[in-house]
Amino acid sequence: MISTSDSHYDLPLYPRLHPASRHDSVSLVASSIEFSQRYTLGTIEKILLDAAHDAEPIYELLEHQNVEPFIDLNVRTKKNFSTESDIQISPTGVPLCPIGKEMKPNGFDKSQNRQKWRCPLACGTKNTCSTPCSKAKYGRTFHTFKQDNLRLFTKTPRSSEKWKLIYKRRTSVERSNKREKVDYHLETGRHHSTKMWYIRLYSIMMCQPLMLGTVVKKRN
Repeated sequence: MISTSDSHYDLPLYPRLHPASRHDSVSLVASSIEFSQRYTLGTIEKILLDAAHDAEPIYELLEHQNVEPFIDLNVRTKKNFSTESDIQISPTGVPLCPIGKEMKPNGFDKSQNRQKWRCPLACGTKNTCSTPCSKAKYGRTFHTFKQDNLRLFTKTPRSSEKWKLIYKRRTSVERSNKREKVDYHLETGRHHSTKMWYIRLYSIMMCQPLMLGTVVKKRN
């Protein structure tokens, strides 16, 4: 199910029935392509997904669709990644300074398509590092390029408060699913035909905004 995450009403947008044996990431590929072909009333800027979709091809597909992914990271290793400098990259995609401190995100450069990072001990009024690795008063800076690793170097850093605030809205799809399955008793249909399941599901989806309008009217 693809549902809205930028409103407080948890309304569904596009359902797609898949075999239970199919992995969630594979199901997303079919659903997202069909949705982009059929939904022509606007553009999708962001998509929020759980760790089951944390795969490089998913990021490449969303990059091709000009959609910014917010996907919970499925950490596969505890080892840091080396770079051509003395800066290392943590398994979560955050640059580490020579003494092992996580650098702070300092804005995204759209012209260069890169994320800027800054020494965490130089973000205040003065550099508090006892062994500074840069003579600059501004402190050490480092850039990560999204194209180097779409999975780790996201446009909005996972360590930022903005990423965490946006990702919290992913629970809207769970609330929408709960309303369909529990409140409207979707699974009690016991249909044998996929077509009948779609009819039942779309009927429920049409009831969701109608019921919302009734609730809002009563509150007013």
